[in-house]
Amino acid sequence: MNKNELKEKLYREIDRRKEELIGLGIQLWKNPEPGYEEFKSAALVEKVLSTLNLPVRGKLARTGVRADLKTGKPGPTVAILGELDALIMPEHPEADPQTRAAHACGHNMQITAMVGAAMALALPEVREHLSGNLAFIACPAEESRIGDHLEGVKYIGGKPELIRTGVFDDVDMAIMTHANSEYGAARTSNGFVMKKVLFRGQAAHAGRPWVGLNALSAARIALDAMDAQRDTFRDEDTVRIHGIIKNGGSVVNIVPEEVELEYQLRAQTPEAIRDASSKFDRSMQGAALAFGLDVSITTFPGYMPLYNEPELIRLHLDNLRSFRPDVNFVDMGRRTSSTDMGDVSAIMPAMHPYSGGWKGTAHTIPFHWQDEDEAFVEPAKVLAADAVDLLFGNADDARRIARIKPRFTKQEYLDFLDSFIADETFRYSVKK
Repeated sequence: MNKNELKEKLYREIDRRKEELIGLGIQLWKNPEPGYEEFKSAALVEKVLSTLNLPVRGKLARTGVRADLKTGKPGPTVAILGELDALIMPEHPEADPQTRAAHACGHNMQITAMVGAAMALALPEVREHLSGNLAFIACPAEESRIGDHLEGVKYIGGKPELIRTGVFDDVDMAIMTHANSEYGAARTSNGFVMKKVLFRGQAAHAGRPWVGLNALSAARIALDAMDAQRDTFRDEDTVRIHGIIKNGGSVVNIVPEEVELEYQLRAQTPEAIRDASSKFDRSMQGAALAFGLDVSITTFPGYMPLYNEPELIRLHLDNLRSFRPDVNFVDMGRRTSSTDMGDVSAIMPAMHPYSGGWKGTAHTIPFHWQDEDEAFVEPAKVLAADAVDLLFGNADDARRIARIKPRFTKQEYLDFLDSFIADETFRYSVKK
């Protein structure tokens, strides 16, 4: 078979298993789980991949799953990725009552596309035309939150944790696709760090506030100070600062003694992330000093900025156009949201484009697939075709792309993440 005939064989196999794939996507949708707690989802993925006669490993970074397809011929290793976790979104009408999570970002589609590609590529008559290897990796905890930071897990994001524990050590490039209401790809996207801030004052009767130290007032001034610094950020760095007050006091007639904030600082470059982190910390410290109380700031390394490899995007778009010749594939430029695919792209060529077939906006209640074929089946075909283009024959395309120098070595990347880890307390208390 030539390359196009091989792709047609893949498409027929995916169509043959279409109902199975759609059923998998719906089953995952109905069983949403938060990051590092995707036990049911991981077990389901492991079970399906095991039926393909591929060696499967589970419990990677707690819940990750990896299946390997070896062609027996030398060549690069291409990873096809999907994400297991759902958003904590208790207000969603289809949120799981136990986990409080909902798949309002479409990760159920990503896993389905990855599994569908594996179903087709694992056929012996397909594998014999390829060189190198394929790794199908279901990744935990993309929807980072500080609550995901569990014992035994160093990083809040699943892909950084998989990188740290060696799951990507033998991978040369990684590809995936993300659910969306329109097709397209960003050139880059923001990275970020996370902050947990605890102001500690002194409680007092609200009728005699001069006896206490108001932690909520300090927090308000801290956030005002941070807001006042927004014009110091360069436009091209697309800095975004946002967060929540997790605890603002207990009752209205007591001066708040402890106030807790959780914030995320996003930017386009590692340097801009560090700059925003420094200004944020100074704002928190300055407010604590002004009110004469203590503040603790815990910094969690988040994600690296995403760099979509143009060669992989070009190849992906060519395959997408074989299904949708008139597709409007949007150049999303610098995207201000974040993904831990950015961490993978820091150490190897990677791509994270968007597929269609969904309506609404991710991270909102209306986000839902509107066409089952377009949402679940077609992405599997396109990813499978991408893998064929990369590894067909002597894997010439994959060999060429694998030679692109990454921005960081694995050790440089880990050292950069670790440089953000901090848990500091600044004591300015003038307790009475």
